[in-house]
Amino acid sequence: MKCYLCGKDNLTIIAKKLRTGEGTVWYCERCKLGQLGQKKHDQQRFYDQEYRKKFGPDVTRPSQYDEIFDAYVNYQDTRIGMLKPHIGKTSRLLEVGCSTGHFLYNIKNYVREAIGVDYDSGAAEFANKKTGCRTYGCALSDSPLEPGTFDVVCAIQTLEHVDDPLQFVDVLKKYLKPEGLLYIEVPNLYDPLLSLYDNPHYRQFFFHEAHSFYFTPESFMELMKRSGVKGTIRFIQDYNIMNHLHWMFLNRPQTSCHEGLGKARLPIAGTASGKTRTELDSFAERVDKEYKSILSSYGYTDNMAFIGRVKKG
Repeated sequence: MKCYLCGKDNLTIIAKKLRTGEGTVWYCERCKLGQLGQKKHDQQRFYDQEYRKKFGPDVTRPSQYDEIFDAYVNYQDTRIGMLKPHIGKTSRLLEVGCSTGHFLYNIKNYVREAIGVDYDSGAAEFANKKTGCRTYGCALSDSPLEPGTFDVVCAIQTLEHVDDPLQFVDVLKKYLKPEGLLYIEVPNLYDPLLSLYDNPHYRQFFFHEAHSFYFTPESFMELMKRSGVKGTIRFIQDYNIMNHLHWMFLNRPQTSCHEGLGKARLPIAGTASGKTRTELDSFAERVDKEYKSILSSYGYTDNMAFIGRVKKG
């Protein structure tokens, strides 16, 4: 196994078990990049027919499109906040890997037009009906969209799925206007439950067959430099402190992603007074805000985003 970025073949193994079974994840100490040992052969077929049977917000069973949309639609504020300074009512935005449209639904009112593309044709059709945005269930290169026509191109939790990230970024660049903005978000291999707490149960949950690559800030930035895109990395902690405590003490995910993505809440008894509950809710939110701020300041977050533009010359 050779490193995708530097070609080094003296890699170390950081995982031998995946969420759904056996598998190997290799790691390059030089590039700080993790990569899956086996590759998916037909991405269009895999994501159109198989992916949602194995992966979704409910880890115990396949999720329906409305469940996926409802699971994530209310938790897009951080992404919207990072993009708002760069968009306006004249902007055209493209999201590659739009899934059921939970991001499109939130961003569409800030731009002139928001369009999505996803390999999962059923998810793309659902997104179209739910958001009113144009969507295409195919590869970006197979869509009727014209290159060089978008002010912003986004790929949120998508880059880690592809077999050739450099080629993928090159395709994204082609659809940008000359001064266009690229927003790419990926999971962070320095996830706190891996790097700070080293929870073995979370480790097996974290690594799975759909992710071909596992980026650190170093390897993510190196990839973008090689792609000719200049920008910065922002750290995003989506899951709250109660989610982390749940993993630490119970070694399993919460029953609903809303518990982890929503506001941090202590398990207060129903007999507690309203005033007590209000003060404890406020306390939990303050602690969670400070906790996430500390994680972000050191780069130990569950996700990270690159925001940049294609270098001139």
